[in-house]
Amino acid sequence: MLGRLLLAATVIASPATAAASWATRTAAGMQTHVYRPEARSAIGSGRALLIVLHGCIQSGANLRDYGTFEGAAEDTGTVVALPEVPGGGVIAGCWDYYGANHDRSSRHGDDLLALVDALLDDPDLDVDPDQVYLAGLSSGAGQSAVMGCLAPDVFAGIGIAAGPAVGTTESEIAFVTTTVEAAASTCRGLAGNMADAFETQQAAAITGTMDFTVAQDYTRINAEMFGSIYGSLDASPLDVATLPGALPRGSGTVYADALGERVTVVSMDGVGHAWPTGSGDGFELLFVSPQGFDFGRYLMEWFQAGNRRVDGGPAPTPNDDDDDDDDPDGSSDEEAATDDGDLPGATPQAEGCACHSGTTTAPSITLLTGLMLVANRRRRRRQSAQQRKPVE
Repeated sequence: MLGRLLLAATVIASPATAAASWATRTAAGMQTHVYRPEARSAIGSGRALLIVLHGCIQSGANLRDYGTFEGAAEDTGTVVALPEVPGGGVIAGCWDYYGANHDRSSRHGDDLLALVDALLDDPDLDVDPDQVYLAGLSSGAGQSAVMGCLAPDVFAGIGIAAGPAVGTTESEIAFVTTTVEAAASTCRGLAGNMADAFETQQAAAITGTMDFTVAQDYTRINAEMFGSIYGSLDASPLDVATLPGALPRGSGTVYADALGERVTVVSMDGVGHAWPTGSGDGFELLFVSPQGFDFGRYLMEWFQAGNRRVDGGPAPTPNDDDDDDDDPDGSSDEEAATDDGDLPGATPQAEGCACHSGTTTAPSITLLTGLMLVANRRRRRRQSAQQRKPVE
C-alpha cells in the first residue's frame, strides 16, 4: 500500500508527461464528456471517477467549458465524466429526480448505472470501482441524491449543489415541503437490501445565499438526511475561508464519526443557483459561478482522503489501547485533540485532505503525505492488534 502511494506521489507531484484533454463519446447511450488525467489516484488502484450531472436549462458541455475540473482531476487522479441527460430530459433538460418512486431499471437510474459500468469497462480510463462518486447541480443534484440512496453500493460519495431533497416533486423546489425524517425514510426505502453500503459512503451538500431557485434549506435537509442514515455523528463548524477557491465566504458544518468526516454542508455568501468553481474570475454564466469555493476540487480531494472502501478505509481515531504514538505525558492523540477544543473523530483526515487549504491549487504533496501517514498508522495498529491477540 505504501509503495503504491509513493509511486502515486511521484506521478501526481510531477507535471503531466502528456497533455490530457476532454473527449466526447457515447457511453450507455448518453453523450458524455470525459476527462482522463495522466495521473492515477493516490489510493486504491487506477483512477477515481467523478460523474457530475448538469442542471435544467444547462448541459454537460457547459460544465466542461466553465467548470474548471482539469487541475483538480490531474492533482487527484480523477476521471471526470459529464453526461448529457438522455432524450433531452423530462422537461427543459432536467434529470428525473422527482418523487419517491425510483428503482435501478428506470427514470435515469438505469442510465446512470449503465454509464458507470461503461466507464469501468474502459481499460484506458482504468477506474477503481471503489472510487466512484456522483455529484450534480439543481435537478442533477436531486438525481445525485436519489442515486446515492438507490445505489449506495456503487457510489462511495455524493455531492449535492443547490439540490432539492429526496422525495420532492418539480413543483416543490422553491419552498421546503419535507423533513429530514421523511427524506431519510424515503432514502432507506430506495436502498433496500443495499443499505449496509451507507456505512462507507460520504456526502457533501452546498447552497448559495443568493439562490432563489431552489429553497436553500433543502441543502441542510440533504446533509442531515445522509448524516442520520450514516449513524451517530459529531458536528463541528467548518471555516469556509479555508476551502479551496478565491476568497470563499460563508458558513459550514462537518459531521464526523471516529474514522473522520462523513458529511459536509456549506452555505456560500453571494453565490446564486450555480455550480461554484472558486476561480474568482468573471461573472456567473450558464449556472456556473466563479464565486464561492471550488466544489469540484473539494469533492475530489475530500472523497479520496476519506474513502472507506479502499484498503479498509481511514485509520480509526487512536486511543490508549491501539496507538503507539501517545504523547509524552501519557495522553493519547484523541485526548490531545479534545483538549484543543476539537471534537474527537472530527479531524483525522485533516492530515491528508487539501480540501480545507484555502488555495485554488491543491498541495498534492500534503495530500499524499497525509495519506501515507494514514497508511503507516493503519499498518502499525494492525501489527499491534496481531501481537495482542491471545493464542487459542
